[in-house]
Amino acid sequence: MSSAENKINLAWLRERLKRHFSELLRLAVPAIMTRIGLFGLAMVDIAMVGHYATQHLAWLNLANQSVIMFTLVVGMGLLAGVTVYTANAIGMDDYHGAGKVWKRNLSFTLLISLFLVAACLPAPLWLELLGQSQTDSETSGFLVRILAIGLPGHLLFFCCTSFLEGIKRAEVGFYMMIAANIVNVVFNYALIFGHFGFPELGAEGSAWASTIVRWFMAASVFGYIWFMPSIKDKYQIREKVTQKWAEWSDQRQMGYASAVSLAAEVLAFSALAVFAGWLGTVPLAAHGVIYQVIGIPLMIAIGIGVATTVRVGIAFSRKDKADTVLASISGIILNFIVCGTFSAAIYAFPAPLLGIFTNDIRIIELLIPVIFVATFGMIFDAAQMVAAMMLRGFKETWWPTYLQSFSFIAVMLPACYIFTFPLEMGFKGLMVGTFVGVVVSWILQIARFVYLVRQPATMQS
Repeated sequence: MSSAENKINLAWLRERLKRHFSELLRLAVPAIMTRIGLFGLAMVDIAMVGHYATQHLAWLNLANQSVIMFTLVVGMGLLAGVTVYTANAIGMDDYHGAGKVWKRNLSFTLLISLFLVAACLPAPLWLELLGQSQTDSETSGFLVRILAIGLPGHLLFFCCTSFLEGIKRAEVGFYMMIAANIVNVVFNYALIFGHFGFPELGAEGSAWASTIVRWFMAASVFGYIWFMPSIKDKYQIREKVTQKWAEWSDQRQMGYASAVSLAAEVLAFSALAVFAGWLGTVPLAAHGVIYQVIGIPLMIAIGIGVATTVRVGIAFSRKDKADTVLASISGIILNFIVCGTFSAAIYAFPAPLLGIFTNDIRIIELLIPVIFVATFGMIFDAAQMVAAMMLRGFKETWWPTYLQSFSFIAVMLPACYIFTFPLEMGFKGLMVGTFVGVVVSWILQIARFVYLVRQPATMQS
């Protein structure tokens, strides 16, 4: 290669890396803030209920971690193709096609929601079958039923914001989340503690507040898309979609695969909540607290993953292999820098962060010794999330699912059980087993990425 050619290649590399990082940040920041906003809703719930009563915190954590989180991520997984296919349409300058992606998914969202709400109704039975006490099963199961009313609203919000992220308008979801968090604080304050003339409901009040807020979010973002001229006209939002069900099966296949993948991950983490419940009320409450503390970096990772999916999806749709690889690597590097920084901060100041969510010294004393393995594991959990979303940008349908399902079900769950019970490590065993699972998931997905980029036919798929 001549010196002139080398300079041209280096100039192209610098230009493209600069472009990818600037676009990743532009897309990721609002996507991150939206997810932090979503997580903020849960943080407020946990913090307020945690300061109300540890027992109520344990019941709410069991309801969310064992059933609601599972149904939510399955629903969001089924809609995972919205961002990818919207971004692909934008990459080909097909604005009408991008609008069709959103419109055809509205009825799909409703269909998904009905099935998931129905699945939540026998929640007390599910929890009892999982080995929880009758009191915990009945109380947490009742909370699940309240929270299930808000599931359709949450999934409609997700469908709409996924479309907005695909058309590079992710900041809209962030603005909606600011309002949603204000509404959530007010209703939590009123319904948990019994202010403004409302009854004092504890964890039940928090569940009702979450349901109200989810429908508020859905109405707000749907109204924006439906009435905003720059959206409804450019993307022909109100035009009737005549696409047949079979004509967009490829997007649904991606959704099915993503749903199975996320279900496997959440099923595994829900099982950890069950394991914690077997250890007692304090470990169960502590399990909820630790995932609130490390949750913000994980939400940041999802935001980076969304931005990476968009960048990879656009480059992939243009069949530019070199640029697709650069977009992927840029997302991986950005995630490690950001999440590594947050991990160091959490490790340095654990007690003040834990104190936000509980004043129960028993919980804090249980969590302080495991904070290192929890935060280090968080880095790789974030990394494997971004890697999976990066592979979706390659229109990988089932491989991320296979790899994540294996890692969480076949590796992480047995590891957590063995470390916690046979090896008698207690709560620390849950953290160590989780670390093993997420590291395996990250390694396998990076191996899949390397395999893809070495294939000559990758960009012809």
